[in-house]
Order: sequence, then structure tokens, then C-alpha cells
Amino acid sequence: MKYRAIFRIYGLILANMLLLMGGQLAYLYLVGPISMEDGRPMTLPEIPLLGFLIIILMLAGSIVIAAILQRKPLPIRYVTVSKNNELKLSKYEDTEKKTPQYRPIYPGQFSEKTGERYYDRYTDKKELNWGGDESRPYVENRKIGSFVKRELQLPSSGFLFFTFLFSLALGLVSLGERGPFIYLFPLAFVVAFTFPGLIWVSYIYDRSIKSPEPQRLVLITLAWGMFSTLPASLLNDTGARLIEVNQNALLGNGDFGTTELILVSVIAPFVEELLKPIGLIFVMKRLRTPYEGVLYGVACGMGFAIIENLLYELFILIWYGADAWTINAFARGVGSTVLHAVGPASVGYAIALSNQMQIPKNKTLPLAYLFGFIMHALWNGFATMPFMVDGAIWVYVSYSLIILMAIFCLIFIVKIHEYGKEYSQIELEASKFEDDEEEATNSGH
Repeated sequence: MKYRAIFRIYGLILANMLLLMGGQLAYLYLVGPISMEDGRPMTLPEIPLLGFLIIILMLAGSIVIAAILQRKPLPIRYVTVSKNNELKLSKYEDTEKKTPQYRPIYPGQFSEKTGERYYDRYTDKKELNWGGDESRPYVENRKIGSFVKRELQLPSSGFLFFTFLFSLALGLVSLGERGPFIYLFPLAFVVAFTFPGLIWVSYIYDRSIKSPEPQRLVLITLAWGMFSTLPASLLNDTGARLIEVNQNALLGNGDFGTTELILVSVIAPFVEELLKPIGLIFVMKRLRTPYEGVLYGVACGMGFAIIENLLYELFILIWYGADAWTINAFARGVGSTVLHAVGPASVGYAIALSNQMQIPKNKTLPLAYLFGFIMHALWNGFATMPFMVDGAIWVYVSYSLIILMAIFCLIFIVKIHEYGKEYSQIELEASKFEDDEEEATNSGH
């Protein structure tokens, strides 16, 4: 199936929601929930065997993630029905030779010298150059599925973008008209919070100048980005408790003060921009060029954005209705989603550039992280400006600044991707020059 990665991504979303629920329940069970507006403490509902429920949620989420991201086992090389260790030749060879009965579940080993396959389990590949000095062309065009690198199977970024816009219109109509149209809203909702993140992954992935990266590795970084929402939410909540943030103000039901601004513009950006790039550890060996650094960094950020979009849009829908949901989904889709790509993409770019140019990482990584943190902090600060300053004019100022930052983020991702491709092209040309020089030397020229 051409777009099978979509189903794996939704499986990762489901699994991470299970982890998020289990982790949040465990956190609230240990430290207790926040206080209500009148100061009365909230208590968790009496859930029988709450500990077992938490364990089940965490295990279920982990198992689903492991099942989706597992490395496929290699095929069985040989199944023999004979104890004779002589080799079995392929069907193109001389049938008069004595051969034992080997059943080739694995297609054997190919000899470039003879142009044939051999099925002797004890024969080393170096010993397969039998049958004369001249090479024969290999006529059998057969691929081994488990040995072929599977590319990321996502729709094009243009298709994802227009489907996202259509989902917003569909969601607005279905919630407004009600009736049988209401059953179409879940589909619109799912598309609205997932496709904005996938747009950027597909956009960058499809513009590789070399062999595309393996699908499994891209999904691993996406999965980490999704999972990082759990420790980020717990650390943000811990920070809010330490500085005594008014939780009702964050929900729009109280005065937004200095402590709330510190949480939104300092603590949250610091925590989130620190956690998202950690997913690059799982693909560190693949960060050979800046392009690859940008790709995997963007994947980390988009995984985080998908889960965050889900939670925010669900909250807006429940509390403010269809119109507010449509506006919020569009704003997050074209704005805050790409914001989450800036920090990890910068870190990935810095790591890969350091590897390629042999620059110490302690000179590039702090600057990359600092850039992502500043961008996130400014975005959140501009978004909370109407809550801090009275006057309708500040609402328009806030919106204008956010739009400018969104445009800057879009341009930044596109440009850093182009620079990554340029550096990758330089490496390819350099490696080709080295190969040509070596070939000329070996040929005696």
C-alpha cells in the first residue's frame, strides 16, 4: 500500500495517548491534582485498582510502539532436506551435476563471476567466483523484501495541505448543520490535528538529493516527539506548582500575571525545546549531512506538534465550540506547528554540520538550542500579550507579531533545508571526486 505510513503514524498516536493517560494518572496519583478556583483541593475519582490501570495503560502503549517500530527479522537462509554439504546450483546451471535437495526459502548467494545463485550454506561469498574469468550478466531481477530499504510512504505535501484545508471546512459544516453530517466530524478532527505536522515531514523527505532515509528511522523520531509531550507536560506542571501559577488564569478564567508569563514564556519553551531534540540520539549515526539533520529534527518537532494539536484542539472544541475550533485548528496548523520544527531542526542541522565539517559540537549545539528557545519564548510571549496588557489595539499587535513569526519560521525551515541540501551536494561531489581519483590511480593514469 502506497500510504501505509499513515496507518503506522496513527497507531503511534494511539499508543502515545495511552502512555500520556497512564503517565498523567500516575503523576496526579503521586502529587495530587491542582486546586479549584475557590481554593478547595481537587481529588481523583475513586477508581478501583488505579495502580493496575496505570500499569495496563503504560504497557499497552509501549507494546504498540514496539510492535510498530520493530526491526523486521531476516529471512531464513536455508532449509535443507539433505545432510550432504555439496552445493545446489540454480535452475540455469548444468542439471547433470550431482546436487542435494535444498529448498531455497532465501534466494541464495549470487556470483557476479558466473551470473548464478548458489545455495550452499557453508560456502563463503568470496569463493563464489567459479566458472571462468569472464563475468556474465545477471538476468534474474529479484528483490529480497526484507533487505530492501523501505522508503517513507506518505502522500505529497501538497495533497496533505489541501486535505487539511478541506477537513477544516468539513468540520465547520458538520458541526453547524448537525444531523447526519455530525458523523463526519471525527474524520475532519483527526485530519486537522495530524496533517499539518505530516506536511513538513513529507515536504523535506521528498526533496532529498540522495537515497531517501529509511521509513523506520523517521517513524522513530516521530514517535519520540509524540512521547516527549508526556515528560514535557509533567515538568511544566511541576514548574507551575513551584512558582504557584494560577491554573484558572491559564484557562482564561483569571488574571494573567507575571508567574503565568514566566511559565508560558520561559519554563515551557525551556523544557520543550530541551526534550524534543533528544530523539536525534536514536538516529545519530544517520546524521552525516545537514539535510539529514534537518529531516530528523523536523520529524521530532512534528511528533510533538501532532499530540499538542490534538490536546489543544480537543480542549477548544469542548469549551468554545465549532467556530473557535476551526480558527484554532487553522492557526495551529499553519503557525505553531512549524514553530515546533524550528528548534529540533536547528539542533539536528548543528549536529550534522559538526560531523561533516569536524566542528566541535560544544560550539554549535548551545547556539542551536538557544535559537529554538528564543523563538519559542517570543512566540508564547506574543500570544499572551492580550492577557497582559489592556486595550483592543494589543490584540491586533499580538496577531500581527505572531503572523510575522509564523512567516519567519516557514522561511527558516525552507532555507535551512536548502542549505542542508547544498552541503549534502558538496559531500556527494567530494566523494565522487575521491572515487574517480582512486580509480585513476588504480588504472595507472
